[in-house]
Formats: sequence, C-alpha cells, structure tokens
Amino acid sequence: MPPSDSATPPVVLIQEEIDEWHQKLKWQKELNEQTEHRLQREGIFWHDKRLDGLSDDDRMWEIIKMSFRQVAQVLASVGLVHFFEYFLQRGILGAKHLRLLTLKYVETKMPEIRDAEDRRLIVEAAAECMQDEEMRFFEARYGDIDRLILDSQHARRFLSEKLLHEQWMIDQYDLTAPLHAETNSFFTKWTVPRADFASFDQYEDWVAASSCDGMLFLWPIIEGDRTPPVVRCKSLHSAPCVDFVMDWNRMEAVTCGLDNKVNLYNLKENEVVSTFRDGRDGNDAQVFLCVDAQLEGAGLAALGTNFGKVKVLDLQRMQLVTSLLGHSDHCRALSVDWERRLLVSCSWDSYVHLYDLRSSKLVQRFEGHNGNCVALEVDWQHMVAASSAAEYRFILWDLEERKLIQRYDSPGHNVNCLSLNTEEGTLATGSDDGLVKLWNLAADEASDCDSRDSRDSWQNAWERSIDCKHHMTLAMDVDWSRKKLVTASWDYNVDMWDLQTGDHLHHFFKPRRCMTQVRMKKACDAP
Repeated sequence: MPPSDSATPPVVLIQEEIDEWHQKLKWQKELNEQTEHRLQREGIFWHDKRLDGLSDDDRMWEIIKMSFRQVAQVLASVGLVHFFEYFLQRGILGAKHLRLLTLKYVETKMPEIRDAEDRRLIVEAAAECMQDEEMRFFEARYGDIDRLILDSQHARRFLSEKLLHEQWMIDQYDLTAPLHAETNSFFTKWTVPRADFASFDQYEDWVAASSCDGMLFLWPIIEGDRTPPVVRCKSLHSAPCVDFVMDWNRMEAVTCGLDNKVNLYNLKENEVVSTFRDGRDGNDAQVFLCVDAQLEGAGLAALGTNFGKVKVLDLQRMQLVTSLLGHSDHCRALSVDWERRLLVSCSWDSYVHLYDLRSSKLVQRFEGHNGNCVALEVDWQHMVAASSAAEYRFILWDLEERKLIQRYDSPGHNVNCLSLNTEEGTLATGSDDGLVKLWNLAADEASDCDSRDSRDSWQNAWERSIDCKHHMTLAMDVDWSRKKLVTASWDYNVDMWDLQTGDHLHHFFKPRRCMTQVRMKKACDAP
C-alpha cells in the first residue's frame, strides 16, 4: 500500500508515459534472449573474490554498498553525483530501482531536482544503466537489494536513524507501483526463449517438476551445465498442481490439482490434450491430491481425493470408471500395478490400503502409523512398500504376506518423501530439516519389528545424510542405477545431486513458488 503520510501525490502513469518508458528501454529488444536467460541462471554460481572470508552479515553489507555505488556511478555519468544521498533517501538503492525511474516520478517525488534538464539527463541515464552487464545481472549474482537491506544488521543500523528522522524510503512504493504490471507480467516471469523452446529434440534426459502456482516445468539434464535451461513452462492448473506422473517415452504427463482437475499434457507439442473435472459427486470442495497413470494400452489413471476416495479415470474417454472406498480422510499418495490390477494408497487416516481393482474392493488395511500418512513408495517387483507419516519414523510393508516388515525410527527427521531400492536394501528420505537421509534397511532386521521402544534402531539403519540446503525437502526422485538424486523444496528449488558423494550437479531455474512434486527420467525409462 502507498504511504498514508506522503507529502506528495501518488504517481499514476498514463499509457503514453508507459510507452515512453518502454521506448527508453528499447535497447533490451536487441539483446540475445537465450544468452540473457543463460547469464541470469549462471548468476547463482557467480564468485566474487572480494567477498571471500567475510561473515554473512559483512558480506550482505558489502553487497548493499556495491548497489549504492551503482547509483553514484549513474549520477556521476551525467555530472549530478551531488544528488546521490537524495536518491538513497527516496529508496533508489541500485540499478534495479533506477531502471524503474520515470520522468513523472522525478517531477512528483523528487522536488529538490528543480532543473528540467537535470531531470531529463537523470531519467535518460537511468534507462540506459542496465546496458552494463554488471548492473543488469547484479540481482542474479548477489541477491535482491530490497531483501538484503532488511536482512543485514549493518544495514538496519544504518537505516534506523535515517528512517526515523529523515523519512528515508517513505515513497518507495510509488517508484515500483506504476510499472508493477509491466515488470511482473506473466510473459516476463514465465517466457521461455524461442531457441530453448525449439531445442526440445536435442536432449534425452529430463527432470520435470510441479509447483503451488499450478505450473509444470521441464528441463534437460546437460552434463557439465550446472544450470540447464527450462524448455517447457506450462500453466496447467488454477490452483496448486499437487502431483503428476510422466510417460517419458511419449513425453506426456498426467497432472492433478487442488482445482479438482486432471490434465493430459503433451510436452513435445506443448498442448493440453484433454482435461477432466469431476462433478459427479456434486461437491465443489473435492480436490485431487495424488495420481498414478498408465498411458499405454487402455490409458487409465488412479486419483486420490481429499475425501478419501480413490477414483479410477479412463484417460481416452475422460470418464470415471470406478470409485474405491475405504479411507476416511485425505488420500495423499498411491501406486498402481496395472498388470496385476492392484493399488496401494495411504491417507491422513493413518492407514495404508491395498485394493484389488478387478473387484474394486479393499483387500487389506495396514496398521502401524500414529500420524497422518504423507508419502508412499511401492516396489511391485518385490511386492514391498514403504510409507511415512507425520511422525519420526517410516515403515516397510510386505504386500504379498500382507504384514508389517519393520519400523524405522528417524529422530528429528519427519519424512515428507521417500524412494525405495529393494534390490540393494536402501531407502532415501527427505524432510523438513532440508536433508536427504540414506538408510540401510537390512542393518536393523534383527530388532523386534513390533517393539515400539527401540529408540536406538535408527543408529543401525541410518548411513549418511546429504544437505540439500533446502528449507524443507518436499519431493524427491532417485535413479538408483545412475546414483542420481533430484529434490524439490518449499523454497522453490529444484536440484540434482550425486547420490554417492552428495555433490551438487544441477540447479533448475524458473519456479517462483513452493514445489510440490519432481520426476526424473531414469535409466529404466529408456525405450
């Protein structure tokens, strides 16, 4: 909101003035779009030796001063550096803000600049300053000045007296608000360079991820490129896209979301082939929370809902086939063996269910969790499942014998996602602590599986941890044969890691909201 005690009227730009702002920035259209996106991505790994050895707070303060010097540099270029502190006072703290400067803002909000020619020179210099690559990619390389100045203790001390006694930055809102739609448009945020979009057929290995703003992203895995380009960025849902499943041979995805919608999306053609919205129960409050699908042959999808029902959808006709009853709360994850016609699901009701799709019957309810179940992984070849809930443990189940195999405690590590490798007897888990932990499932087999007091069992099973630097690791996928791990997080990061060494391999750019699911093409997915 604009400040209520502003001494000057708000800045409102008419279309002619917006067009004039665009005209001054026409040099941007001559830049190579693909190169610009690449340099933007690579900024995260930018290394400035001048910052080596500094504490976190000293590093932030040095970056803030570097941003201030950008303002001084631009003003000096037109012989008006004496206005430097006045610019900082108005909240113009770097090239990021200079780019938004308009003549109307200077006339309305900066009365101390009285000379019309000085105003013109300043606006012209501000519009051209980001032709300098160091200024253009400053935020990508060093961070957002608006956030840094709030996070840095040095900066807070610097501003405390300025804000109180000299009313610094009181009208900063009016610098950004008139052009907010221009700088935060859908095109600006989500555009994919034409060259990157057209490069789809050049790649063989992929990572895809979904997000809370209903988007689905696709990146190629390029050896040696730590920041591969996004080649698909599609808005598929009007609410969070909670889950999706990929057919890597067909390059098609089935997505589901909190808008009660299911999409069949062709990534190669970048088009939604068909959409289903369930209104059969007459309840607009229903949402889809998880999906598994088979696109070959009959083309079926199984979907978990917030009311506990599991629904089976014919993807060719986009019609429901059956509805499975049993869960009394949110069905959070499921997996299907389409040949055996068996389905395993887990729910907030704390139960893991085994269904027979041929009869649409619940054939086994597995008990053992004491919290809301949130994650499930099934190895259909060995008829083994692993599940986790809102508790510090995960459980291994025998689907053939229909019994609990083993409980594994995970103190302080509330498992949000997991991946099972029955062949090697290992399992990977991701948690709110930002870690991915690797467990040796065979190490604790001697302990009593029914003992709820085996508090030290995790010390036998836990092998090592990978610090993914996430606030919360919400989703993961593992290619056990290639020893690659891909993670997605609350703080909208998607990354790939070496499972053996824990080394960071790739960071996948574009998301701007919390991630919900991630999938990678594995060795077993090759045609």
